[in-house]
Amino acid sequence: MSKEKFRYSMIYDDIKNDILNDVYKVGSLLPTEQVFSLKYDVNRSTLRKAMQMLADEGLIEKCPGKGTIVLSSVPIAPEPQKVITNKNIGFFLPKENIITEPFYSSLFNILERDFQKNGCSLIYTTLDASDNIADKVTALGLSGIVFVSNVVQKHIEYAVNQKIPCVLVNSYSDKLPSVLSDNRKGAYLAGRYLIEHGHKTVALLSGVRSYLSNQERTAGFLQAFQEEGLSIPPELILETGSWLYDAAEMVCFNFFSTYKGKMPTALFAFNDRLATGAINAICKAGLTVPDDVSVIGYDNLGYYNIISPRITTVETHIEAISESTAMHMIWQVNNGSCLPVKVLTSVEVIPGETVRSLLC
Repeated sequence: MSKEKFRYSMIYDDIKNDILNDVYKVGSLLPTEQVFSLKYDVNRSTLRKAMQMLADEGLIEKCPGKGTIVLSSVPIAPEPQKVITNKNIGFFLPKENIITEPFYSSLFNILERDFQKNGCSLIYTTLDASDNIADKVTALGLSGIVFVSNVVQKHIEYAVNQKIPCVLVNSYSDKLPSVLSDNRKGAYLAGRYLIEHGHKTVALLSGVRSYLSNQERTAGFLQAFQEEGLSIPPELILETGSWLYDAAEMVCFNFFSTYKGKMPTALFAFNDRLATGAINAICKAGLTVPDDVSVIGYDNLGYYNIISPRITTVETHIEAISESTAMHMIWQVNNGSCLPVKVLTSVEVIPGETVRSLLC
């Protein structure tokens, strides 16, 4: 992932220089958003971030019904920069999640490495709805916060309102930078992969329903089947209410031991840990993977590559998630704005040994 300036920052610099050099004179109207969008080949959302930065410096003002007027060629002096006495960054994880779960432990370790490159330390703690976030920030001496997964809105609003540098990982909020895998596309690709291997009767093994990742993966997988005129019967949507191995094993063992309907030929698990629990349960129920039931997971964490058979899964590029998170955090720690951008990392299916083709 490139570490060059954000596109909107480049546009801001370009227009600002034109204002300072009288290309756009004080009192004149700037070109329209449509003109600028075509000039810089960006969407209006990106352009508006640059325009807001110019407005914050008192250089321009948007006048409804008229356009955007150049107010001044002299930027307003910025507020004194924050004096950072430390660079401790908090890694805030809801208590319902476990830091030893491979996705979170991998994310923490990679983030810690990326922050250390920038002279920062990463400190893990839990954060629930009932916790006082202000007390945690003070006690830990934090200069920034990485919120992870299902964080309650009031904690995000506190950090943003207090101008604490913050980034949300593995979920989305319109208040701050959000970095996550393209869950919907990843699940869609998993669905297409199974369909292309001849699987039409497929079960879903989901995690925690309230999580955005769970909702997006459900929607993406169902979309792939709907495009082929196929559907997933409600009884084949297995809910664990958890992201953990034990829950997956229990739910799947009960299902494959007792289900009397048409048995699914494949199962899509919403992470690799659930997939591993499912594989063990399928074997305990007297079936084999992939001969009787194919299994595909999600995350592609190295921890599971040593398991035999090797799991077919969806790559989420956790390194890219970490790099983007660190970049957005360091930008803010160095007095950059908290911009509510959404960053989706690329996804692709990684073939393993747990999906059998039915077309042979």
